[in-house]
Amino acid sequence: MEIRTRLYVAGLVAALAAYIFTVIAFTGLLNFAQTGVFAVVFLVILLGFERFMMWAETLESEEATSAQI
Repeated sequence: MEIRTRLYVAGLVAALAAYIFTVIAFTGLLNFAQTGVFAVVFLVILLGFERFMMWAETLESEEATSAQI
């Protein structure tokens, strides 16, 4: 498995564990539909943030190459 995929899986497992324990601690009930929605939203935000960071890095590298010229 690629390192990036491992990081996605590890982040998702950690977020789901925290979400599940928090929901059970405060409500005593676990709704699987809400947990699934949380997982999807978490992955969308995670992927969006990663794409944003990649975009920012490309801008920085373009600035560095144009400054050298």
